[in-house]
This record gives sequence, structure tokens and C-alpha cells, in this order.
Amino acid sequence: MAPMDQIVIKGARGHNLKNIDLELPRNRFVVITGVSGSGKSSLAFDTLFSEGRRRYVESLSTHARQMLQRLSAPPVDEIRGLSPAIAIEQKGLPRNPRSTVGTLTEINDYLRLLYARLSIAHCPSCGHPVRAHTVPQMVQEVLAAWPSGSRLLIVAPLEPVPAKHLPKVLQKLTRDGFARIRMDDVVFELDPLPLLPRRAEFRLEVVVDRIVLDESRARRLTDSFEVAAGIGRGMTGAVRLEGGEMRFSEAHRCVACGYDVPRPTPSLFSFHHPLGTCPECRGLGFLDHTVPEPGRRVRIRGPATGTDDGDAGVEEGDGESHPGRTICPSCGGSRLNGSARSFFLGGLGIHEACGLQLQAVLDWLADLNLSSSQALIADRPLREIIGRLNHLLELGLAYLTLDRAADTLSGGEAQRIRLAHQLSSSLSGVLYVLDEPSIGLHPRDHRKLLDILFRLRDAGNSVIVVEHDRQTILEADHVVDMGPGAGAGGGEVVFSGTAAQMLEHPDSLTGKYLSGRKVISIPPRRKPFARGTLQLRGARGHNLKNIDVDFPLGCLICVTGVSGSGKSTLVLHTLYRALARRLHGSRSPVAPFDTLGNAEAVGKILLIDQSPLGKTPRSTPATYSGLFDHIRQVFSQVPEARARGYRPARFSFNAKGGRCEACKGEGLQRIEMYFLPDVYVTCPVCGGTRYGNDTLDILFKGHSIASVLDMTVHEAVVLFENFTAIRAKLDTLIEVGLGYLRLGQPANTLSGGEAQRVKLAAELGVKGIGRALYILDEPTTGLHFEDIERLLHVLQRLVDLGHTVILIEHHPDVVKTADYVIDLGPEGGEQGGYLIGAGSPEELSTVESSFTGRYLREVLKRTSVPEGKLDGRE
Repeated sequence: MAPMDQIVIKGARGHNLKNIDLELPRNRFVVITGVSGSGKSSLAFDTLFSEGRRRYVESLSTHARQMLQRLSAPPVDEIRGLSPAIAIEQKGLPRNPRSTVGTLTEINDYLRLLYARLSIAHCPSCGHPVRAHTVPQMVQEVLAAWPSGSRLLIVAPLEPVPAKHLPKVLQKLTRDGFARIRMDDVVFELDPLPLLPRRAEFRLEVVVDRIVLDESRARRLTDSFEVAAGIGRGMTGAVRLEGGEMRFSEAHRCVACGYDVPRPTPSLFSFHHPLGTCPECRGLGFLDHTVPEPGRRVRIRGPATGTDDGDAGVEEGDGESHPGRTICPSCGGSRLNGSARSFFLGGLGIHEACGLQLQAVLDWLADLNLSSSQALIADRPLREIIGRLNHLLELGLAYLTLDRAADTLSGGEAQRIRLAHQLSSSLSGVLYVLDEPSIGLHPRDHRKLLDILFRLRDAGNSVIVVEHDRQTILEADHVVDMGPGAGAGGGEVVFSGTAAQMLEHPDSLTGKYLSGRKVISIPPRRKPFARGTLQLRGARGHNLKNIDVDFPLGCLICVTGVSGSGKSTLVLHTLYRALARRLHGSRSPVAPFDTLGNAEAVGKILLIDQSPLGKTPRSTPATYSGLFDHIRQVFSQVPEARARGYRPARFSFNAKGGRCEACKGEGLQRIEMYFLPDVYVTCPVCGGTRYGNDTLDILFKGHSIASVLDMTVHEAVVLFENFTAIRAKLDTLIEVGLGYLRLGQPANTLSGGEAQRVKLAAELGVKGIGRALYILDEPTTGLHFEDIERLLHVLQRLVDLGHTVILIEHHPDVVKTADYVIDLGPEGGEQGGYLIGAGSPEELSTVESSFTGRYLREVLKRTSVPEGKLDGRE
């Protein structure tokens, strides 16, 4: 293969990479796989993407290069054949509450353009259509509406005239040469002055002309409308004596009540712009009254834990804080003011179009009845909108709406939206690096995703994907298997070549699982409902179709279904919130349902989701798990620390005294890149240690507090082997497969799956919580087959202890191990929300209408079930 057809990497040693050399084919679809912590992301993102971005920025302006001076190159000797790089990660989208699916994909921009050019306003007061007309348009519509020979009056409405001013107004009209006025559909002569009915004010129309309609009189009709428009402040009318009248306005003003509608511009339809935004909620769609959620288990740092350290504060433990949001009563959640909502296209306001599911938006656009001139205006915007919508549909996101807030999207949804946006840019010659794009996708939708990735490749791009999905790996052009272990035990290239070659490779752990030489085992099944049942009746939130669902207690339960089928609505918004309200006094809004039977059988409910542990580098696995409290206590007992009077607070990077004040204990400084995402660089004062020199002088077994934070969990176990409390917390992190994490790793660098497992480890360390219900949302995110086996062992142990575990999950190898499966569907969005089937994996595999069942049939064939142990767990 010619050198220009390769990406050649020499001496990559970032994080745990062991000075690796690697050659990857350019313009091909490459999958990098391996166990968690094996170095996949270090190779793909921290090496290839980081250097590709750095070289791209280097080619830009002087200003960009000035910022580049503070960006260090990744630790690698050489990379040849590298293209400008784009990363499409599963990190959350912008937290701006005004960001939506429509704004992120730029569909809203093109929709606003359509509405500015083609929509017709309707008066919010009286409902009449409001449209600005030029005089030629007035003439054209009159000639087209009525037959030749019709007798017309061309009139000009006046401002309401107070009774005391009426004589002067009539006299002035007479002096100006007008002979007639019209009031209450009656025409009055002005000479002599008419006797009009007595009233407080008069609404008069000046009769500008009387004319018999004929094509030959078009010029006279034009002149009359021009005169009428001058008298009536742009308002005119044509009255047909045989019956009927037409009203016109040169401005966007209601011809019935005079309400002024602003001129339609793209800015008017934007909730980011003062012209369009709702004045009450300022474009948020809700009123924010955020308050702490009562009844939550929160981690208190400080005197409450028996230490007077500087980490006092609250960290979210087992779920979300109370949203505290109420729909804005002024705009009804649409984010737009009344004027913006008064324009309609195809029967819908822009806020109503954005509230449709994506397939419905496509159908609405297809049904627009446009004239030839309108079609010409709409051509480019429609092509852009339809193209972007089709990309979103291909990626399994048909159930989303354009007004869906970005901060409510999962990591997988966010990544697929980014991917759809990249597809619309039609770039070539680019290196795309993606982080598990299959996350959140049902196996049924993987084919569509792969077709899109292949399309990116075929457009002349190199596509590198960090992935664990079986189908994705098998269809890759080239596979790199990292390992053999995690952390210090990883960082090597175990295999590089085709998928077929990997299946036969003796050292590839991935190859062993894909070839069937190694499988995720199915444990003995428990008998569902033997320990009681949670009976949820009439669940009808969002797209749920008033379904009744039973959740057997003391079992491992999987809730499955295609994306958008209603899984989250059922488990998170209905079951979890209902129990949290009952058990912990939660005030989060609960999706509607009728009853929840036997709720008293649950002693505690715990949601372990993939939300970040924290938004800044201050939050780490050590601080979140409570491990750092014990470590700082150890350092405070070192003789030198006691001699100096250092208490545990001295070793906190969240408090003044011991931390580096240049970076406020973060170890990093943020650089705003303006045209690129913000980046963090190592603090030049402390070198990333977070601490001042006096604090770093204190050593425990030769290690400073900073070097301990830089240790992996596996390394820390050796250092603290004689400290029971510390060892217990470290062991739980290892048990959930996180032994490779560094104790002080910033939370904003953790994937959603890693954050979820840190939370799970923290829960495993809590004793005496009674019979609990654990809910986990896609816990296999970021996990290799080997890691899934380990995680399932932990979850099974929880159930063996008497707890109930509910997983929202797509992975067939996980679903097959469940005691009970609840499948929703059949599709997403409005076509979902039905209970398709419930029972053991074997029972669901026989349900023909279940997409999950079809994939279960295949995976069950590859795995043996413990014989004679399906009726109860031994």
C-alpha cells in the first residue's frame, strides 16, 4: 500500500499507550476496540484527533496560532498521512436551555427563512388573515375575484372620528373633492352634509371611486387604489354592489381591527432574537423556579462527615434535582411571542411545525401547496430541511421533535445529531473520529447507522470509530484491538487487521467473543413474581398508550424497545418519579398513570444514570465516591503534617490554603477558542498538580497528595492496602470495571458510562439500605464484552441480596441474562408506546412482532442456558 494511502503513527505514548507504532488505511472505515481503559480513546481522540485539530488550527489566522501556542501537541513521535480532523463524541450538547434539535441541525434557520418569505399572518385578536399588498397586487386580486361588469366602490377607511370633530372632517372631505362617504354599509352624499345617527365616534370610509369592473379600466383601478391608500394610511377596500367586499393593506395590518403585525423577517421567528422571543420566559419556554429536591441522598462534605475540610458542598447522588420548571403561561412553551406565532404556513405556525415529530414534519412539507413562484423561493430552504430531516431519520431519531431541548438528549442522541449535521456539510478529505455512535440504538437500527458511516467513507473521508458493537466490528474495513488489559495493563496493539483475521487471532479478546470461543454466560433464571410485583396501571405519559405493566420484585428486569418506543417515559418519568414522590417526597412531575400497586414493598429507589458527576474538573471519582475524605484524613496524620498543623482541609483542592490559587485547584485553565470548542490546558503555575508547594511537601509512603490523585484505582489499592475504609471503596470501583481510572480524573473527561459506573460503585458501598429498586439507563455504554460480563456479575449480586434491578437496555447479550423482559414498541414516537411482550428472554424471542425478540433468537442460539435452572435461582 502506498504511503499516501496510510496514516502512519510512530511512538504514540499518551496516557497509557506504550510507545506504539501503527499503520491505518486512509479513506477507510476503521474500528478501534478493546476493554475499557485499554487505550482506545487515547489513540483515537487524544492522539489522532488532537493532532489533526492542532495542525488544522495551525493553518489558520495569526490569532488562532497565538492561542495554539498554549496547546501542547500529543505525545507522539510522528504522524504521517493525517487529515484535518472532526470529533463526533457522545459528550452532552451545549447546556444552553435555548438550544434545540432544530437549532443544532440548522433546520430552524431554514424554517425561519420559509416563514419569512411564504407565511401568511393571522390577526391574534380577530383571526383574520393579515397580508401586505402592493397596489398592483390589489388590482390583480380584484380582477381575478369578480367577473367583468361588476359595479365596485373603491373605499378608504378613516381613523375613528369623535362626534365633536365630525363636521370639520366632513367639510374637509368636501373641500378635497370627495362626494360620498360610507358608514354601516350605507353610502351618504356629502352635499349637503348628511344627517348621521348620533354616536360617540364614527367609523367612516371615503368613497374614492365608483367603477364598473373591466380589464380595460385596470389603469383607473390602479389610480383609485393609490388614492385610497394615501387617505386610509395604506388601508383600502373594494365593495361589490352585487355583494361581497375585499380589504387590503399595504402594511402588515389587520383590515378588520387595525392590529399591526410586524413585517415577517427570519429574526421574527427566532426565540434567540428580541423580535421573536417571548417577553415573559425570554425564549426558554418555561419559568425556572429551581429548588433542591427533597428526600435525595446527597453527599455532604464538611463538618457533617466529622471533618472540617474544604470540600463542603452537595453532589447529586442518585438522580436528578427537581427541575422546578413550569410551562410559560404566556407562550405555552413555544418560546415565541404572539406576533411570531401569528404567521402560518400550510396551516401551521412555526412553533407548531417544530412540535411535530420529524417524520410528520416531512409529511407536512410534502403537502405544502405552493405556486410556481413560491416553489422557486422555497426550493433551496426545502432541500436543506428535507436533507437534514432524512439524515436524522436514517439515524433512528424519527421520534424527536425540532423543539426538543438539547439538554434533555442522551449522549447517543447528541452524537447522532452531530453526525447528521456533518452529513449535511458534504465534506471530503476529512478524518472523522466517532465515539460509540451505536449508543442508544436498538440493534434494528444499526444497519442504517452503518450505511451512513460507509457513505462518509465513500465520500473520500477516513472514518475511525471507537466501538464495541458486534455488527460494526465485523463490517469494518480494518480493526484495531487494544489491550490486553486496562490502565497500566493496556495501551498495546493486540491486533491490527481485518475482522476475519481477528476472529482467528489467539490473543484478541474481542476476537474470542465475536468468534464464539468466549461468550457472556446466562445465569440460572429466577422465577418472576415469586417475591411480589409492582403493578403500574394506565401509564399514558408522552406516547404510552394507556398500558398496564407488572414489574416482578427481586428480579433483574430489562425494559427494551426501539429508540423512542417509550422506555424512558415508562421507567424514568412514570415508575421512578412516582416511587420517588412516595418514598422521598420528590416534587418532580410524574407522567400520568392511574395506579401503582404494592409500592410499599420498595424501601428505597435509586436512579443511576449517565449524567455527569460534575460540570468542572473539580469533581472526580475520588471526591464523588467519598474516597477523598479518607485519603485526606490519612495525609493529615502524617507526622510532618501534624507538626505544621495541617488538617484534612489543607489537602482539599476546593479550599484556599493548600490549593494552587492560579487555577483555583482545577489544575487546568480554560481557553475560549471562539470558532472551536473551548479547551483546557495545564496550569503553568502548578503544572496540573492543583496544589501549592507547601502542601506537596507532605508525603505518605513517598507520595504527595497530587501523586495519589494521579494514581489509577489499581495502583491506589497497593498503596492503601492496610486502610480498610479506603480499600473497600477502591474494591467497589474495581468490581464495576473502573480499576483503570485515575482517582483525580476530572469528571468532565469521563464518558456517560464511566460516570454511571462510578455512581454504581458509590451505591455498592452504602450499607443497610433495605430492599431497594435500582434503575440503570443503558449501563453497557462504553463497555466491551468482557466488561459487560463483569458488570452483570455486580448486578446479579445486587439481586441476590434481595434488591430489584431494572435496566433500560438494547444490548442483546445483556437482555438474554434478564429474569424478565418488558418490550415496548413496535416503533418510536406515535407508532410506539404499546406493550409488545413481557416474559423471559426465551418467551419474548417467540413474539413475532417484537424487534427485540428477533435479535434475542439469534443471541440465544449462541449461548447455552443452564439446564433445568429456568424455574428458580439456586
